[in-house]
Amino acid sequence: MTPDRWKRIDQLLDALLQIDPGERPGFLDRTCADDDSLRRELESLLSAHGESEGGFIDTLRADAAAEFFADPGPEQLLGSSISHYRVLSSLGAGGMGEVYLASDTRLGRPVALKLLAGHFTRDEGRVKRFRQEASAASALNHPGILTVYEIGQQENLHFIATEYVEGETLRERIQRSPMSLIAALDAACQIAGALATAHAAGIVHRDIKPENIMVRPDGLVKVLDFGVAKLTQTRRFPGGTPAPSDASVRTDTGAILGTVQYMSPEQLRALEVDPRTDIFSLGIVLYEMIAGTRPFPGNTPTDEMVAILEKDPMPLEATPALDRIVRKALTKDREQRYQTAAELQTDLKSLMRQAEGDAEQLLAVVSDATRTVNTRFVTYLTVGVYVAITIASTTDEMLLKGSLVSLPLLNTQIPISGRGGASSACRGPTCRARRRGA
Repeated sequence: MTPDRWKRIDQLLDALLQIDPGERPGFLDRTCADDDSLRRELESLLSAHGESEGGFIDTLRADAAAEFFADPGPEQLLGSSISHYRVLSSLGAGGMGEVYLASDTRLGRPVALKLLAGHFTRDEGRVKRFRQEASAASALNHPGILTVYEIGQQENLHFIATEYVEGETLRERIQRSPMSLIAALDAACQIAGALATAHAAGIVHRDIKPENIMVRPDGLVKVLDFGVAKLTQTRRFPGGTPAPSDASVRTDTGAILGTVQYMSPEQLRALEVDPRTDIFSLGIVLYEMIAGTRPFPGNTPTDEMVAILEKDPMPLEATPALDRIVRKALTKDREQRYQTAAELQTDLKSLMRQAEGDAEQLLAVVSDATRTVNTRFVTYLTVGVYVAITIASTTDEMLLKGSLVSLPLLNTQIPISGRGGASSACRGPTCRARRRGA
């Protein structure tokens, strides 16, 4: 059920409660003549109200609203309005709800509208976590982090409006075709830069994975979904006032939040986490971009958990330097891991410059080889033209010296006088005719 439909039901229910019970069937006949489902919904609400004690209708309506808003399908929301956002199409589902492409009717821009699933609306922890996502992301200003425009609520429907990123998820990019070394390093550098900004603000993402990373057509990478983010320090507004969302963003030791296949060992053990847990997750993502598979495979999530905790990944075949970087990011002892995302980014940039330099050298070699081939071709062509001209010049000289030019069509040989003025004998029908005439 869409918010617009529930609003209509709510208004009609108010009207029904104001009139005499005997007049209600006629009212329903008039208002629901072409909508049987609307009539059934209203009659169900009236019946429940009649069986309840006075004053219970407010609770009943709140419960009904929560039920109607629970997990509305994409086809139900398309074309409806949530606040000043008009829903256009479904973009996909996340861990806590659906994401839609919507139009901001006030500013005339496309937005991504994330809705908290209806069955989570009564879970205070889920609602807090949903709000923390907006709080965490809105506190950050980086081109590689999704921009949050607004967090709001309409009736029991909680939503977050963010910038709409056109492109594909990193998961889709990996599945579409193998990524080159330079492309993978570039994406990893951008992700590390975004994480460095988040970590500097005291925010650990805790769910870095290909599904939470968008790649735009121009190559810009965006980190999404701070839904399980954790504050490692108290953020303060200018002037020293603590941010009101700090308490809601914190989670207790012992809670495992994230995606198992991309968790760090300390996450899996439900230990206190810090920025180094995101570095481990990024190491898994980088490995997958290069190899096409995760470094800790398993037939079940439990197998993968055991692999993360106990096994070492297979070496990468790309370059020894890249393998060293990935292995350091995937070190199980976080004290031996990269200590900051900025440190990891520095090594990635250095390797990318080296890879780009190697590519330029290879291109130069190919270009030189091409130029050599072209030069030889031009040389051969020049020699060929020279030979042709020489042959032609020699032929002209021979003709000038009295050689004969054969004209097969006339079956005639025409004498050409040389320097001495002598001419060769003329033969053939034409010459004989000329002699007779003479």
